[in-house]
Amino acid sequence: MWYYQQGSNRMGPVDEVAIRGLLTSGQISIDTLVWTTGMSSWVPLQQSSLGAGLPTPPSAVPSYPMPVQGNQNAKDRVAYILLAVLLGFGVHNFFAGYTNRGLIQLLVSILTCGLGWFPMWIWGIVEACTVTKDANGVDFK
Repeated sequence: MWYYQQGSNRMGPVDEVAIRGLLTSGQISIDTLVWTTGMSSWVPLQQSSLGAGLPTPPSAVPSYPMPVQGNQNAKDRVAYILLAVLLGFGVHNFFAGYTNRGLIQLLVSILTCGLGWFPMWIWGIVEACTVTKDANGVDFK
């Protein structure tokens, strides 16, 4: 008869078949401490006489590589620059996904009755020269 440790509790006695069942079901692992009469101390299951020929438990989480995201969603940098330079109302930011920036530029242009158009246009040119990624962090193509 065997005893096994689960957390801070020592469980058992159980027979060899029960240990195999616990291992197969994933309730214990090959690193679980076990003991039987005649042993001087508790040892990991894999180092005991039970370790030979025992089935390995199913892995808890299958490891699959993360899919690599291509640039199929990449925005066109030329379109971004043209929208910034030719329109200047923040349309380029909507195109790139920066909706808050675009909304601010559009509202300033409208609420100032067109007087804010020129500063927003300058802001757009600066962004056209400095912004290299869309709002999702994807480089422009």
